[in-house]
Amino acid sequence: MRKTIKILRQRKGEKESFWQTFLYESEQENVTAAQALSELNQRNPLLDREGKAAAPVQWECNCLQGKCGACAMLIDGFPALACEEKLKDHKDTIELMPLQKFPVIEDLVADRRVLFEHLKEMKVWTEHKQTAAPEDQEKAFTASRCLQCGCCLEICTSYTDGRDFFGMAALVPAARIVTVGKSSAKKEQILEEYRKHFYECCDEFHACEHVCPAKLPLTDLMSYMNMEMKKAGETGGKKDVWGNQSGRKQ
Repeated sequence: MRKTIKILRQRKGEKESFWQTFLYESEQENVTAAQALSELNQRNPLLDREGKAAAPVQWECNCLQGKCGACAMLIDGFPALACEEKLKDHKDTIELMPLQKFPVIEDLVADRRVLFEHLKEMKVWTEHKQTAAPEDQEKAFTASRCLQCGCCLEICTSYTDGRDFFGMAALVPAARIVTVGKSSAKKEQILEEYRKHFYECCDEFHACEHVCPAKLPLTDLMSYMNMEMKKAGETGGKKDVWGNQSGRKQ
């Protein structure tokens, strides 16, 4: 297999980016983008397609099993995990870019701290140990599988840095808390945060579900949160998903 890999690079501390192209060959058929990056960095020296020396490509990885979300990047324009994306499924020339909705630290490394800042602002945690009711345990487990990779925000037309919309990366952990916080002040607080930071801003294109590496049923989780919010009267005057005008319960 022969591929041309174009990488959008950016030196640490600099704002200007530039493309650098590498030639890649392998006898293996199921090489992933992560494997290709690792093999490129093992070359000594690493030369680009023009034969010029290049610095090792900076990118993030951890488990390389599709479970941590660290290696999220844009591959041919779509957010994906490098450890899961096979080169054979792409054209002869493959483009790798860092996620564009987050500040770039260096090369393919994006600063995704905002994901956790959103969770802190929404107070997505429990004060003490709680367990989901039997009927909600499957939903709680599903919500717990979110990787916090940022792919959902990258594809989202509603999300831009600085807006009050926090996206699916905040909704899913919030749904996890709601499943274990039945009839509690914590549940009401989370639903209010959900109203402010998701319900009132989502355009409902649902592109996030198509790119989620964990294959989470994001629209189902959103429907669950909308239903719980409707029960609690937390729609804040916006028409709910059934077209009914409702306000927050007094």
